[in-house]
Amino acid sequence: MRFALLLLVLASMAHAEKKAIRPPAGPTAGPYSAGIVTGKFLYISGHVGPQPGGGFAPGDVKTQTRRCLELVGKVLKEAGLDYSRVVSTTLYLTDIRTLDAADAAYREVFTGPLYPSRVEIESPLLIPEALSEVSAIAVLGDPRASIYLDPDGWAKPKRPFSHAVLAAGTLFFSTLRPTDMTTGALVGRTIAGQTAQVLRNQQAVLSAVKMKPADVAAARVFLADPRLATAYRAPAMSMGVAGPYEPGHLLQVQAVARKEASPNTVYLPGMTGRGATIEEQTRSALAGIEAELKRHGMTFGDTAEAVVWLREPRHAAAMNSVYREIVKPNPAARATVRLAPLSAGQLIEITMTAHK
Repeated sequence: MRFALLLLVLASMAHAEKKAIRPPAGPTAGPYSAGIVTGKFLYISGHVGPQPGGGFAPGDVKTQTRRCLELVGKVLKEAGLDYSRVVSTTLYLTDIRTLDAADAAYREVFTGPLYPSRVEIESPLLIPEALSEVSAIAVLGDPRASIYLDPDGWAKPKRPFSHAVLAAGTLFFSTLRPTDMTTGALVGRTIAGQTAQVLRNQQAVLSAVKMKPADVAAARVFLADPRLATAYRAPAMSMGVAGPYEPGHLLQVQAVARKEASPNTVYLPGMTGRGATIEEQTRSALAGIEAELKRHGMTFGDTAEAVVWLREPRHAAAMNSVYREIVKPNPAARATVRLAPLSAGQLIEITMTAHK
C-alpha cells in the first residue's frame, strides 16, 4: 500500500467543547457561525469572495477564490489554527470549467506537498456576482498525525488536493466520480455503470486505510439529471442536482467515513419539508432535523455544520428568517448554495452534523 508522502501514528486528542468562532472583522451576516469548534474539528462556514473594499472582482475566479480562502484563514486564525490544519474543503463554482483558475488560488494558499481533500461542485451561487464559494474542516490535533493517501495504482492528482485524508479517525474523501483512477477515463454510460465505478473507487480508498463500506457515515450525491435513479446508498444521505464535472458524468459523491464509531458525532440525512411556501418547507425540514437530534439526545445547540440547498436565491431571506428563529444558540457553521433538491416540488434541503 502506498501512502502519499506522509504516514505517522495517529495522535490522541482531547475533545473540545463547542465554541463559536467569530473573527473580529464583524458579525456574521446570516444566522450561522463563521466557525464551530467541537470534538476534534473546526467546521468553517462557506465563504464567497468579495473584495475588502466591497464588490466582487468581475469574471476573476482566481481572485475571488483566493479571497474565499483568505476569509477561511481568518476563521482559522481566530481559532488558533492555520492552513496546515485544513483536512477537507468544498469548492462551489458557478462554472466548473474555471477550475484551473480556482486551482491557482489554492496553490497560493495550500503550498503542498500535502493538500486537503476537496469536493468540487458546479452550482449557481446565491449572490449573482460571486463565482466561487469555499467551506472547510480543520483538525484540532497535530496535522502531521493525519494520513494523506493515494490508493495503489491511482494516478497522483494533478490538481491541489489529496484523494482522501484520514484525520482524528475520520476519513474525508475528495469527490468520488465514475472514472478509472489509473487513467482518468470515464467508466460506464448508464447511471448503473457509473454508480458501480463510484463504489469501486470508494472501496479502494476505504481499503487503503483498512476500513469497510459500513464505516461510511454520510454522503451527498449529486446527479446531473433529477430523473436519474442511482443505486448508491449510504447513511445520512442527501441527493440533489448539480452540473456534471465533465460531459457524460451522471453522478458524483461527497462522502465521510469513520474509523471508529463515535456516538458523540451524528451525521443527519438531508431533510426536505412539506408545504407550499419556503417558510413552511424550512420549518418542516428543521422540525425533522430537531426530531432526529432529540432521538440522539441532542439539540440544535449541539450542531456543528449545516448545508442548505436552495432551489431559488429569492427564497434566501425568508428561509433565514425561519432558520434564525429555530436554530440557536450558537448556530452551526453553514454553507448555503443554489442547488436543487431531487424532487421538483421541494424548495429546500438541509443537512447537519452534530457533536456532543
